[in-house]
Amino acid sequence: MQIGSIGFPEDQRVKLEKIFRLSKQTRYELVDIDFDQLPDLLLVFGFDLSAHSALQNLPQQYHSRIILVGRGKPDDKSYAHLGYPLVSSRVLRALDKMTNENEEMSCDPAVTEEQENRFSKYEQQAIEAPVTSSDRKAFQVLVVDDNEVMQQALNAELQQLPLPVNVRFAGSGEEAMEQVAEHQFDFIFLDVVMPGMDGFETCTEMRKRPDLKKIPIIMLTSKTSPMDEVKGIMSGCSTYLTKPIVHEEFQKVINRVSNWVEEFQKA
Repeated sequence: MQIGSIGFPEDQRVKLEKIFRLSKQTRYELVDIDFDQLPDLLLVFGFDLSAHSALQNLPQQYHSRIILVGRGKPDDKSYAHLGYPLVSSRVLRALDKMTNENEEMSCDPAVTEEQENRFSKYEQQAIEAPVTSSDRKAFQVLVVDDNEVMQQALNAELQQLPLPVNVRFAGSGEEAMEQVAEHQFDFIFLDVVMPGMDGFETCTEMRKRPDLKKIPIIMLTSKTSPMDEVKGIMSGCSTYLTKPIVHEEFQKVINRVSNWVEEFQKA
């Protein structure tokens, strides 16, 4: 995993390199920041992002990958942060937690990069033109949530779309894996918190299947944090949808998803 850094004194950069070498997985590599090919995570020295003008041009969705490093805690609680001075165990533990390694959720970097490159242009768009049944076939959708009320709420939203939608349901990650083994889906809604396999682990397992590497997976969560978003990215999810469902936000997400599906069908 490539880790970029901005604003670090040279002696602290050297220290980071030494810390990364201590990782048992030897999976962290400190790299020079390249804004044309952003690293997996970005460490920023200090809590004042305005001190680094280059950061102002980063895509909004990349902010969940920024980790602020400094004494105390940043005023902006939306960013993950590391305490200073740097302590080896604390740095590695924080990075392991952010990449969900403690739950043994691996990812294929090539797949993650491919997904982000394919999805990023849609993440920046406003609400797309409405989908019409005249130019699309029926979508096959899997809703994975252990809450039947949530299942029905999503189904009700999907049935309001101006195109045919066939919906299947799964109440657990294990049941979802059975469904994807038996049926083909155009996109999948996946709850984060479930008994047994949670959403992150289920997403990781789905992405291991060649036929699911390009399928949009929308994580369902009651709230998002930078940590959750990094976990979602590392497990391979395409985007988030917060609960309870808000009609306008759902329409915005579903129109992005329909564009992803169309894009993949052309590939």
